[in-house]
Amino acid sequence: MGNARVTVPMIITTLGALAAIVALMVVGWIVIGNVNNQTQEGEHIEALKGAVEVSRLSSSLAAVGSVESNASMTRESLTATRSAIAGYKAGLNEELRGLEGLGFDGHVSGISERVGALVSNVEKIEHGRPDLLRALAAGEESRQRLAAATTRLLVPAIWGSLDDQYYYMLTGRSEARGEDVTLRESFRPQEFLRYSHMSTLQRSIVAAHSYLSIAARMNDPTLVTNVEEAFGSAALRMQRSLLFLSQNGGPDLNPRVLPLTKNLLDAGIGEDNYFDALKVRLSLAVGERELIAANERIVDSLSAEIDALVQAVEGDYAYLQEDSDQTASTGKMIVLVIGIVGAVVTLLGAGYVGFIGRRE
Repeated sequence: MGNARVTVPMIITTLGALAAIVALMVVGWIVIGNVNNQTQEGEHIEALKGAVEVSRLSSSLAAVGSVESNASMTRESLTATRSAIAGYKAGLNEELRGLEGLGFDGHVSGISERVGALVSNVEKIEHGRPDLLRALAAGEESRQRLAAATTRLLVPAIWGSLDDQYYYMLTGRSEARGEDVTLRESFRPQEFLRYSHMSTLQRSIVAAHSYLSIAARMNDPTLVTNVEEAFGSAALRMQRSLLFLSQNGGPDLNPRVLPLTKNLLDAGIGEDNYFDALKVRLSLAVGERELIAANERIVDSLSAEIDALVQAVEGDYAYLQEDSDQTASTGKMIVLVIGIVGAVVTLLGAGYVGFIGRRE
C-alpha cells in the first residue's frame, strides 16, 4: 500500500512534467518561426510601401507642376496648384525619411537625388509662371487691340479712300472735293501718284498686319527674326507712302488712315514694339518648356531607380528568407533535442525515485 501511495503521485508528476516539456517544445517551435518571419517581413514591407508612395507622389507632383502656362489659368487655379505641390513635397519628404535606414541606402540616395531635382524644377516653373502669364496676357491684349484697330478701322478706311480716289480719276467726281471739280483735273499726274501710294499703303497694311498675326501665334523663337524682317520690309513701304500722303493726301484720303497706320508701324518697329515683347515671352516660354521636358526625363529616371529598389528588396527578402528558414530549422531542431533530453531526464529521474521508494 505504501508503495502505491508513492507511485501514483510520482506518475502524475512525471506525466505533468512531460506534458509541460511537450508544450514548451511546441510553443518554442511556433515562436521561432513567427519571430523569424516577422523580423524578415517588417523592413521589406516598409521599403516596398515607401517605394510605391514615392512613385505615386512624384508622378502627381510632375503632373501638377509641369503644366505649360496658358491664358485659362486663374488666381484660384494657381493657388490650388501651389497648395497641391506643397502637399506632394511634404509627402515625398516623409516617405524618403521612412526609407532611410532600411538597408537600401544606395538606391534611396539615387531616388532622393532625382526627387530633389524634380522638386527644384517644379519650383522654378512656379517661380517663373507669374512673369510668363503677365507676358501672355499683355501680348494677347496688344494683339486684340491691334487687330480691332486694323481690321475694323484702318483697312476699311484705306479701302474706302482708294475707291474714292479711283472713282475720281475715272469720273472727275468726288464728294470730298465738292461740285466744282472737272474731269480734266482728275487726270493730273499728282492724282495718279496719290492713287499709287494709297494702293501701296493698302497692300503694305494687309501684309504688316498678317506678319503680326503670325508672330502672335509663334512658339519657336528662332523664327521670330524672319517674321520681323518681313514686317520691316512692309514697314519701309508704308513709311514712304505715309511720307507722301501726309503732304499730298488729298480730300479723298480718310483722316483715320494716317494715324492708324502710324500705330501699326509703332506696333512692329516702335519703342516697346510687339516683336521685342514677343522675344521676351518666347524666352520665358522656352525656359518653361525645357524644365517640363527635364521633368519628364527625371520621372523616367526616377521610375527606373524605384524599380531597381523594388528588385533589390525582393532579392534581399528571398535571400534572407532562405537563410532564416535554415536558421529556424536549426532552432527548431535544438528545441526538439532539448525537449527529448528533458523528457529522458524526467523519465530517468522518475524511475530513480520509484526505485528508491520500493527499496524503502
